[in-house]
Amino acid sequence: MAKPQHDHLWALAHAERAALAEDLSGLSDEQWRHRTLCGKWDVEEVVAHLTAAASLGQWKWLRSMAGARFRPAVHNQRRLAEHRGSTPAETLDRFRAVVDSTTAPSAHTTAYLGDVVVHAQDIRHPLGAGADGPPRCPDTGR
Repeated sequence: MAKPQHDHLWALAHAERAALAEDLSGLSDEQWRHRTLCGKWDVEEVVAHLTAAASLGQWKWLRSMAGARFRPAVHNQRRLAEHRGSTPAETLDRFRAVVDSTTAPSAHTTAYLGDVVVHAQDIRHPLGAGADGPPRCPDTGR
């Protein structure tokens, strides 16, 4: 559950997720397979990762990491398999379902907001979307 003092941060995370969902809505199948700035992950995998992050609270994340023997790659692959749809459209629908989520694997809401913004840019930049300037830097009140 979100703390009231973090409401403005969650509003920014929600807005960034909604903007990303809108940006993704017109992608071709080829664009969904495009590499991102997240290593070997394509667009669909990063979207599934963002969906997983918005679906895992702290304890569920910790159990998942323990189940993966604290190997982040194993944890991430399991979460991708769980949150990736059978088609890009289904993956996008799953992402849209968590746009307004206040669930995160960390209680550090400012860091989580940064994660959402950075991963959105990891997708947009290689696709040439939003390349007309630097990433939006939301005012976090800090």
